[in-house]
Amino acid sequence: MKLSRYIPIVLIAAFSLFPACDVIEDPIVPFSGGYNLELYGNPPVFQMATTSGKNVLVEDFTAHQCGNCPPAAEMAEGLAESNPDRVFPLAIHAGNLAITNDAYPIDWTNEDGDIYWAQLDFQANPLGRINRQGGTGDFFSPAEWSEEVTSELASETPLQLQVKTFWHPSAGNGQLNIHVNGQFTSGDLVGECRLAILFTESSLIGDQLYYGEDPEHVTDYEFNHLLRGSVTGAEGLVVTVDALEGDGFQSDYTFNWNPEWIFENTSVVVVASSENGEVVNCLSHHLSE
Repeated sequence: MKLSRYIPIVLIAAFSLFPACDVIEDPIVPFSGGYNLELYGNPPVFQMATTSGKNVLVEDFTAHQCGNCPPAAEMAEGLAESNPDRVFPLAIHAGNLAITNDAYPIDWTNEDGDIYWAQLDFQANPLGRINRQGGTGDFFSPAEWSEEVTSELASETPLQLQVKTFWHPSAGNGQLNIHVNGQFTSGDLVGECRLAILFTESSLIGDQLYYGEDPEHVTDYEFNHLLRGSVTGAEGLVVTVDALEGDGFQSDYTFNWNPEWIFENTSVVVVASSENGEVVNCLSHHLSE
């Protein structure tokens, strides 16, 4: 693999969105964000890419006071189950129906989800984006998701991705090292390629309006694939520009864990996007695997 355009990324991984530990004890090494090379040593070396085609990100814009949203979540889950390791749901709680009150007290929204919501040309729940086809403003109704996913799975991509994570529970609230490798194995990509590192959590229990249930207010609804936050920000960070076949990049991060998240229920979702926001490729990795 030619790495003439290799861009090593050492980025601040602990934003104000998350609690952070400023000092790691045993050994005592000051830490202020980015990949901690001093403590963890050189990042891993990747070989061949692990993805073998174009994967699909299904962004489900949902809300706990949206009674039609649970069937859409089930549809996204079904698409993932039918295409294991190829289709990755991302449940984004946003909009007026995601607000809290006495009946729906848990706030499932976050800054990254609000940014994605603001990108839509028309805002309603439930709507979805399938690999952000047509740009970040376009969307599809749930009835269209299956056809669009099938089309994207059959399409080509110049970029293949790999991800490795290493968990260090003894460092503060825990630290997670995340390593992402991208290889342009066929064709070129004009313009910027941006990389977003997102976190999703499943098996979260809370209140949900569900028109298909009796009573409609479900108090123990299970939320899965819920967007919790990011390392890079919602829109990601530039990793390469005008990539040619044979080029590649590697990005390495040390992330201060958010103790409100259950590690065993959390996944890292890697999203590489083009200059207009369309997903070039994506990959998900469950942290406990």
